[in-house]
Amino acid sequence: MASFASETMVRLRFQLNDAASVPAELIQAGIDDAHAELLPLLDPAYGEEPYPEALVLGETLLAGAHVYCALAAKDAHDQKSVVVGGQRIEAGERFASLTAVAKTTRAAAWRLLAPFLRDHPPHAPAALTDTAPVLGGTH
Repeated sequence: MASFASETMVRLRFQLNDAASVPAELIQAGIDDAHAELLPLLDPAYGEEPYPEALVLGETLLAGAHVYCALAAKDAHDQKSVVVGGQRIEAGERFASLTAVAKTTRAAAWRLLAPFLRDHPPHAPAALTDTAPVLGGTH
């Protein structure tokens, strides 16, 4: 099944206009990864055109999250420490910012995609404990 998102959609949604720093291959890899992640969870009822707008937007957001993760990984790999006069100059907060955008975008994508899934992606369950008396009281 073909992807729901396209390079143009991802570029427009995230304003990724610089093809030198964000090449088409990187965006296509993000789309492919998002589609491969989504497809096994997708309800078969939504596997044929016309695709709901929210489904297309959800995959577009998920693809953007994959692109931002890749950009963060590249930034982490390319960071170089600079020492001037014995003082170390840090590379900045770009990695943390890209990672935060990816995490937020990924969460928004799964919220949009939830109605179209037959199975929901695993999330950490809430931990519950047995009720215990407080200050010697009873239940």
